[in-house]
Amino acid sequence: MSIGYFLGQMTVLTGVFTIGSIFTGLLLFKRSIIFWGTIPCLVVFYGGSLLTLRNIIPYAPVFQPYTFTSAEFQNFMLINNLIGSTIIGVLLAILFNTFLGRWMIREEHQQQLILLDPLTQTLNRRGLSIKFNQLVNQKQLAGQNKEHICLALLDLDWFKQVNDRYGHDGGDQVLKQIPKILQKNLRSEDIIGRFGGEEFMIIFSNTSPQIAQNVLERCRIAIEQHRIAYAEHEIQITASFGLSALYIYHADQHELIQRTDAALYKAKQSGRNNVQQDIESWILILYKIQTKIAGHTIFFKLRLSLSDCNTFFKFINKITYLY
Repeated sequence: MSIGYFLGQMTVLTGVFTIGSIFTGLLLFKRSIIFWGTIPCLVVFYGGSLLTLRNIIPYAPVFQPYTFTSAEFQNFMLINNLIGSTIIGVLLAILFNTFLGRWMIREEHQQQLILLDPLTQTLNRRGLSIKFNQLVNQKQLAGQNKEHICLALLDLDWFKQVNDRYGHDGGDQVLKQIPKILQKNLRSEDIIGRFGGEEFMIIFSNTSPQIAQNVLERCRIAIEQHRIAYAEHEIQITASFGLSALYIYHADQHELIQRTDAALYKAKQSGRNNVQQDIESWILILYKIQTKIAGHTIFFKLRLSLSDCNTFFKFINKITYLY
């Protein structure tokens, strides 16, 4: 607003600078910031104009040789210009804000389309990666580093046979129905997306591995029992699940995906249509488990072979106090 003092509040240069600042601000910052920032500027603007009308401060010192000779005419011009510029400025701001809002909505819609799988209308691999990073960053900023983040990969069993028997349209119908089945058995905050081909990914926030396994088992049963209608057929399919978990502060997306994929491979090797967990995730969690018994803190350090997994998971279920 200092430029309004030196050049005059109603000069063309001041008007261009003022309105241009508001428009530029709307492009670069949130609208609420510009709104609350404009209020004190208007107070200064009209305050300076009032002081000018009362001859307390000079009008446009830089242009003093061109000031009005009649004080009454100067006041008349100032008042009319203030009213006129205010009306024009408000109308232009509203118009620009409307066009900007529509443009931002369109851009946001385009960005969403880039992150969506066109067939299933769920997140694609890129969208899943972005959501994962956003979730981790959000938890870290909130100081929730000791929470779990669980990742699951789902692979439809013998999906190629579905395509061979019912055609690609039948296969597409199956792919469309799988997210709907999953959503009925998951929480609203759980994230679902198509990882690629017949694979889907589920991201669990603030969920222990054991709870996530129970949820996935429920999803597995729901998929197995569901009959997908296509033409005159009812398609039945099963799915294999791999599950892995890490603490937020140790969450590395690439590592977690590798572990989850290894668990999924184990599920396929175990006859398909089952849920398998990554044993390394449990070992990592056990290193952080603290159980207080008689005032003493006990740290668990276990090394297990894959053949010990079932016994190990039963042991975990019996632990009452988990860190």
